[in-house]
Amino acid sequence: LLYTNRLCPTTKIRKLARSKYDRFSKKHVPRFDHFCGWLNQAIGEQNYRWFLLFLMVHVFMCFYGSWALGRVLYGEVLEKNLLNATFFNAVTGAEVKADYFIIFHYLFMKYFQICGVFILMSVMSVVLGVFLMFHLYITSRNMTTNEFFKWQSIRRLHRKEKYKFEKAQAEGKISSDNGIGSKVESVSKQLSDVDIGCTGPMVAGPVQEGIQEDETIDPGLLPGNIYDNGIILNFYEIIFPLSYRGEAIERFNLSLNGGYGESNDEQNDHVHDHRPKPKSI
Repeated sequence: LLYTNRLCPTTKIRKLARSKYDRFSKKHVPRFDHFCGWLNQAIGEQNYRWFLLFLMVHVFMCFYGSWALGRVLYGEVLEKNLLNATFFNAVTGAEVKADYFIIFHYLFMKYFQICGVFILMSVMSVVLGVFLMFHLYITSRNMTTNEFFKWQSIRRLHRKEKYKFEKAQAEGKISSDNGIGSKVESVSKQLSDVDIGCTGPMVAGPVQEGIQEDETIDPGLLPGNIYDNGIILNFYEIIFPLSYRGEAIERFNLSLNGGYGESNDEQNDHVHDHRPKPKSI
């Protein structure tokens, strides 16, 4: 989740925090979220806001389509007074009093296309609505889909190490002054980088820990998300990505010109200092 001078094993370039190499697009994506099969591209820092807009538009369209088709079918029920109608069994010829199941069966057989689209859009409204709520939630916490599942692995590992330490302490195998259980130590670990799709990791990647199986330590408190700056700033970071802000673009342009780390004024002063001074007459 936080890298210090780490190289990407695929591209051999310095790996930015929260970045990941995507083998489908063959690009190293900053603030990598997941690879979207529907859009056939990786979702990251520069297009995540458009992905959220894409979800919002489709959720609205599905809800609106479900409502419109529902009104059409409900109008048919009212126009023909189906709630008080009497139906006949085609096999036995017996009269059947109308109920919701019979009315639905009647509408489904007579208006198969409309009912089929209504059911499809209703289901997709729920699925896409839940999916949108998930992304709004992780956005409010300033997490990506990739980080969300990595945090789940961290919590599982933390609970496992905490239980193992408390069990060893209760059995007397670890004393409070043995130099291990007397202080809180962070658990150093490395999470394997696996492909992340819309529904999470495509392949279950094991957590590679810096702890031996027979080693017992106190993992201490669970670390927090250092990128969480509050809901307002978290959404602001999505709407206005860091790489698109003026200071980031300026630093990038300076790096291309070989003057990385200097501002425009410093560069101008640097140029003026090397200009030949006019000779006095």
